[in-house]
Amino acid sequence: MPTGRMVELDPRITWVRGPRQVAPNETIGVLELRADGTCRAVFAERAEVDGRCHIRLARQVWEGKDSLDTRWWSLVLDRFYKVYTVRNGSCGDALLKVDAPRVVSALEGLGLLTEETMLAIDDGPPILPLRARSNRT
Repeated sequence: MPTGRMVELDPRITWVRGPRQVAPNETIGVLELRADGTCRAVFAERAEVDGRCHIRLARQVWEGKDSLDTRWWSLVLDRFYKVYTVRNGSCGDALLKVDAPRVVSALEGLGLLTEETMLAIDDGPPILPLRARSNRT
């Protein structure tokens, strides 16, 4: 975990540190969601990930998926280590409208969801889950 910032993280979140490379200074992550609803995430500074991409970060920590039903989605984090964007990214799993409720539930369970969190849906418009909730009430 980066130093100098106070943040309480769920034990299902792993931080990866590595040698710094020339790359944008951006905190990225991968959300893994299994068919049974269990989830976990991995975070790193993009400049410290081999290849500077999400899929390499996931494979460095988890090696591979444990099931065909397991999904990985790319995360971009804000300065408070909360999720700013969820997308298919280099992980390759499409983020569909049908996935949104499970993704939102996983992010809530991990303490990563904010008013600014956006799901970049592949088969529809982007979703801002907490804003959508507040508009319904």
